[in-house]
Amino acid sequence: MKILKIFSFTFLVVATQSANILFTSELASPSHHIFNSALARALAERGHNVTFVSADLDKNPPKNLHYIHLEKQYEAFVEESTGNNASETVDYTELVGLNPWITIMMFNGYGFDVCSSLAKSKGFWRILNYPDDFKFDLMVYDYTFGPCSLGLLKKFNYPPLIGITAFCNPPTTADIIGGDKLGLTVKPHYTLDYDVKDMNIYQRIFNGILNMFDSGVRKYYGIPKSDKEMKEIYGQDLPYAGDLEKMMQIALVNSHPAVEFAESLPPNVIEVGGMHIKESKPLDEEIEKFLSKGKKGSVLMSLGSNFRSDTLSEEKINSTIEAFRQLNDYNFIWKFETVDRLKDLPKNVMIKPWLSQNDILAHKNVKAFISHSGMLSTLESTWHGIPIIGIPLFSDQIRNLKKSMNAGAAVKVDFHEITTENLKSALLEILENPKYKTNMEMRSKLFRDQPEKPLDRAIWWCEYVIRNPKATHMKAAEFNLGLFGSHFWDMQVIFIVLISLFVCIIKKILKNVFMKSSKKIDKSKKNN
Repeated sequence: MKILKIFSFTFLVVATQSANILFTSELASPSHHIFNSALARALAERGHNVTFVSADLDKNPPKNLHYIHLEKQYEAFVEESTGNNASETVDYTELVGLNPWITIMMFNGYGFDVCSSLAKSKGFWRILNYPDDFKFDLMVYDYTFGPCSLGLLKKFNYPPLIGITAFCNPPTTADIIGGDKLGLTVKPHYTLDYDVKDMNIYQRIFNGILNMFDSGVRKYYGIPKSDKEMKEIYGQDLPYAGDLEKMMQIALVNSHPAVEFAESLPPNVIEVGGMHIKESKPLDEEIEKFLSKGKKGSVLMSLGSNFRSDTLSEEKINSTIEAFRQLNDYNFIWKFETVDRLKDLPKNVMIKPWLSQNDILAHKNVKAFISHSGMLSTLESTWHGIPIIGIPLFSDQIRNLKKSMNAGAAVKVDFHEITTENLKSALLEILENPKYKTNMEMRSKLFRDQPEKPLDRAIWWCEYVIRNPKATHMKAAEFNLGLFGSHFWDMQVIFIVLISLFVCIIKKILKNVFMKSSKKIDKSKKNN
């Protein structure tokens, strides 16, 4: 009887605390899903009822996590990227070396593509056909590439809104939720390999211009273009897309000062870097034995969840394998998607189409990580104290690697210069020089030493907004000041005008004094 009472009380507590949560992530990106699904699963395991509108699915979700699959998102992404041929593979090597201006335009264009492809999925119409009076207590949306899913805010009578991004802390956060925009001239843009410690005045100017360009393109091109598409989907009475995204109360960003740049953040921007990192699980027997047999250790190679290693040129693939062959005291495990393509591999090389990266990095015999230096991979390698041989491809990967190099925890191999000699040299530098391991372990200590786990922090703030759905007290003071006010341009103009007036007055006074003095001198000369 006592047990029954305890059970009944527990059930009532869970029932009164549980909430209906709408979670949207329309990005065709496995890495973003890894990050977002960590929070969606955790909220469901807390007893909340989570409806996850997603381009990806999850194996064995908790019973409270209900997927609505946007089944056409990947197909649409491939069609846009390859010229309307969904059977092809996206060639990310074309993005290597893109200049920052094109990258910014491309990312804003991709945000529109994500939006225009939504209506092609049956899953989208499923959520759109929910009853209008269906109540969600919270909406969480991935804001990395625009506000397209925010049409659901109006559909469900504007539940409180939280934004989430796996893309470090992008400059768009300050545009949406407020914050120190002057700091964007100091914090390097995600496309640059600058460092705050050694940026000269010219780099600061270029960085500031680039950040302003990014903000302007988004405000005057990306958002208006998405708004037009959203009105076609949700109806012409939908509020402006830029106004909808500013309803965000909290932003959960994938950053931490041990890995990213420290910056001034308003209290409603919450750093949850590494939220996706889980306790490591045992590896399957084949991989466990292979990693353990490396005489001096083992090395993981993965160029991310989006990039396929089998799209590398034959020359780069052969050069990589030859470098591994020559370092036969180490075992190498490589995420290589077409397993039957590579024949006669050296005994110290294993390839798999997919690997449990976090679990492998946690293995005691893994000594290095050949990585594209994406943010999730950088955070995982830092958490486990594994130094990096970085082969950055595009976007924030360049800056992520530069930060790791500045921390003395990584070396770089340029993508266009992947040769046996270059890769072997980089591997030997990382594997044989103990300073990289020591530096990464120090970085790992700083990253791990937190008052609570990043995932627990994210959960707390989600439940905080559920408890306080109308709270706006944490929004930055400059949030409503507009472009000129938030950048202090209005005050600067006033100061310039006042200083100019002051200078003019002083000049006029001095001119009058000079003229009077001149007249006195002339008069004195005449009298003499």
